[in-house]
Amino acid sequence: MQVNNHIIIVAPKQYKDLARRLSHEISKKPGFNGAFWTINKYEENEFQLGGNRYVILIGNPDENRITEGFLPLIKAIQNQAGACYGFDGSKAVVFGEGKLEQGKDFKEVLKKSAAITAGAGSSVGAAIAASSIIFWPIWWIINPLYLGYVLVTFFQRKARESKLRAEQTKAALTFFLADHFDAWVGIKKQGQAE
Repeated sequence: MQVNNHIIIVAPKQYKDLARRLSHEISKKPGFNGAFWTINKYEENEFQLGGNRYVILIGNPDENRITEGFLPLIKAIQNQAGACYGFDGSKAVVFGEGKLEQGKDFKEVLKKSAAITAGAGSSVGAAIAASSIIFWPIWWIINPLYLGYVLVTFFQRKARESKLRAEQTKAALTFFLADHFDAWVGIKKQGQAE
């Protein structure tokens, strides 16, 4: 089968494992090739991108300097309790804000995101999300008292923000893949006119 779409995932070090899993799952889909690139590799090779190459930028502007340059170009950034994502043309951004005051609302967002990964849905993007995104720890949806205890007693503030940001980033990636990936790469829904 000929590869029609190349998806490049550009991520900082803290998201490299997520980016590798995601590129692996993308590559398993017919007609797709996924690749993880570091921020430096992207900067060195950006001029070669075009045609059927799509880029997912993971990480907020503090984590991924490439994201910062594209945020002004992407007009409709979705924000679900700090889980942010958007796309324009061949570029997509996904990141978490990591604001601790979003924690309570994010718990509800995480439930929706977990349902997507559990159900896989009918789209290529939802299937990729279900296969590649692993939440840590998924059980804190079930036991909010333990979450409060852990957050208050175990983590320092910056560590808590970082962990929340990482989970928000995973949720944002889940929503982007499940809701927008197919349209982004030009996959038509069954029954949709060419």
